[in-house]
Amino acid sequence: MWFKNARVYRFTDAWSGSEDQLNEKLAQTPFTGLTALQESAFGWVAPFKDSQMLCEKVGDRLFITAQVQEKILPASVLNEQLAEKVDAVEEAEGRRPGRKEKEALKEQLRAELLPRAFHKTRRTSAWIDLKHQWLVINAASEKNADDFTAHLRESIGSLPVIPVGKSVAGSAILTEWFQQPERRPEGTELLEDLELVMADDPTIKARYRNLDLEAPEIAHSLDSGMRIRQMGIVLNDNCQAVIDDTFTLKRLKFTDTLIEQSADSDDPRTDALLMSDALTDWLVKLAPQWRDTGI
Repeated sequence: MWFKNARVYRFTDAWSGSEDQLNEKLAQTPFTGLTALQESAFGWVAPFKDSQMLCEKVGDRLFITAQVQEKILPASVLNEQLAEKVDAVEEAEGRRPGRKEKEALKEQLRAELLPRAFHKTRRTSAWIDLKHQWLVINAASEKNADDFTAHLRESIGSLPVIPVGKSVAGSAILTEWFQQPERRPEGTELLEDLELVMADDPTIKARYRNLDLEAPEIAHSLDSGMRIRQMGIVLNDNCQAVIDDTFTLKRLKFTDTLIEQSADSDDPRTDALLMSDALTDWLVKLAPQWRDTGI
C-alpha cells in the first residue's frame, strides 16, 4: 500500500475509537456491489487483501478503505437515444412530446440502459493516526476526499476533522519556503517544478519546470506580485511529491531504497508501515508551522 496522494486532516476533538470499535461501525455498511438499476454504490472493504477486517491497526495507525462503483452511462448516449424516441413519437402521432413527457422517456431509457452499462471501480484508502490525531486520505481530488469523509462520518456518527490548509494562506507559506530556506520543514528540499499565480488575480499564472530555481525569471515573477501555488519537493530523501497551497501532497513517489526494504516481506502491512512512517516523519516536522498559523 503506497499512497499516491496525501490529504491531511486534523481532529478538532480527540479520536479515541479502537480498532474493534471502528470495525464494528464499518461492518454496518460494507461494500456489496451495484444492483442492475443503481448508478453508484459505496461501502467499506478490507484495506489488506489477505484479511476480511475492515479496519486494521498497523503501528499507531488505523487503516481503512472505501470502495465506490459507478455505472458509465454517458449523457451523449442517453441524449441520442432520447432524440430517437422523440422522433419516433412525432412520426407515429404527428406531435412533439412536451417537457414532462421527455423527462419520462429519459427515465425509461435510463432504466433500460443501466443494466447493460459498464461500471468503474475506485478505492480510497486512509489512515487515522492515533498518536498525532490526523486523518490522511489517499485521494486525488478534493471531491473524492469530501465523499470519503462524508461516508465515514455517516458510518461512525461523528468525524470532527478539518483540512490542515483550510484556514491558512498556503501560497504565502510556500513562497516563504522558497525565499527563506530556514522556514522549510527540516528535511525538505525543493525540485525544479513551480506553479505561480498572481496574488490579486489568480487567472494570471506561470509554470516553471526544469528551470534552475535561481533563474531570474522566477525572481521577477515573485517581485511582480506572484505567489507559489504548488511546488515539487523531496521529503527526507524518502519520497518526492508536489505540494499545493492546501498542503495536499500529490504525485507521491517513494524511493526505490525505501520500497526495497519491504521486498523480503509478503505482508502488505509492511508497505503500509514504511509508507506511513515516511510521511509521518515529515508531517511531524511540518506540524509546528500548522500551530504557528492556527491551522
